[in-house]
Amino acid sequence: MSPRFGFALIAGFGSMMVLTAILGFSQIRRTSQSQTELMAAQEAYAGTEALLSQMRADLYSINIDVRDYLLDRNAANAAELKQQVVSSRERILNTLFQLEKRLGHSVDADTLAKLRDQVEDYIAVLRPPLEWSLDVKNALAGSYTRNLLKQRHQITQLAARLQTINTGNLRQAEDRLEESQREFRYWLRRLTYSILFLSALVAALSVWWIVRLERRARNAERALRNLSQKLVRAQEEERKALSLELHDQVGQMLTALRVEISNLGRIGNGDAEKFQTHVRQAKDVAEGAMKTVRDLAMGLRPSMLDDLGLGPAIGWQAREFSRVSGVPANVQIDGALDGLTEPQKTSLFRVVQEALTNITRHASASEVNIRIKPEKDRVRLSVKDNGKGMDVAATRRRGLGMLGMEERIRELGGDLQIESEPGRGTEVQATIPRKSA
Repeated sequence: MSPRFGFALIAGFGSMMVLTAILGFSQIRRTSQSQTELMAAQEAYAGTEALLSQMRADLYSINIDVRDYLLDRNAANAAELKQQVVSSRERILNTLFQLEKRLGHSVDADTLAKLRDQVEDYIAVLRPPLEWSLDVKNALAGSYTRNLLKQRHQITQLAARLQTINTGNLRQAEDRLEESQREFRYWLRRLTYSILFLSALVAALSVWWIVRLERRARNAERALRNLSQKLVRAQEEERKALSLELHDQVGQMLTALRVEISNLGRIGNGDAEKFQTHVRQAKDVAEGAMKTVRDLAMGLRPSMLDDLGLGPAIGWQAREFSRVSGVPANVQIDGALDGLTEPQKTSLFRVVQEALTNITRHASASEVNIRIKPEKDRVRLSVKDNGKGMDVAATRRRGLGMLGMEERIRELGGDLQIESEPGRGTEVQATIPRKSA
């Protein structure tokens, strides 16, 4: 997984978790807030209703007290009734004050002032009868009671209007709460859709990436099987080539040597000159066999790589390449190659060997340049020819040598690049980290 894609998936999962948490917390908070607002509106409504009921009850009570006084023939009760009227007046005024505090934001000041004036007038009208004599009470009781009822009816109408306003306030609070709930539900829907979209996107990306990884795993497994088959074929071809080399050259030379030795045995103490001729021929055959065996051994692994180091071994390989192909190979080493480990020396030599083999087979080059540049923390190798070039991707799929070079360099923690264009030559560039032996 690439770091960028991994970060995108982590960000997607994180965003989804954050949005889900926001959704849950917002739902809990909004539910609590709605309950609080509804309870506050209901409490305000109930409190106002209680005050209005209290005011109506006080008005009704004071009206009953005055009516009883007018019907009562005992003048001694006047003082007690006066005190009841004063107490009722204080309660009613206190109720009005609390109503103004509760309804001041929703009722115009004129309505509240009118209610207060009417209550004051009503209470003021209640006081004179308390000073009347029995004859005056008998004369004015009827008209006074009718006038008192009329004023109380006006106050009751204003109180009913306030009750209607209070009910309207409750409905407005409920409407505001409902509107707020609608907006919150809309916001919740949008947030839910966003979470669903993000979840679907993350799930789709995850499925796509898993399918891609599975496809890459299958391709890697297929490539590994192909590589294993190529490796087996390469081993068989190498064994076959070695067997043919031993049979066709070394075997024939040993057969010729045996014939020469047999000839020497037949000559015995005969012609000395002929004996020496066969001896020389036997020596030549033996030297040829030794040279062939040495060439085979050098082709498998040059002894000078172990004895003299990487530089001389690459120089020898370049000379052998030039001797066999007729193409000049220039070797340039920009510094000391001391301190390389055995795997590093072997891998760099095999890269040069494989590159020169490919040039011999496919490049049709007229010149080859080999350059090794040791640096403080790495070693750079370049094998460049001026041949006809190649299709790197196609060659990588077909050949085992290029895969072998890449695996050797990758095992050392390095990097192998092959740059080539048809008609413009090929350059193999290998870079490995420098480690002490």
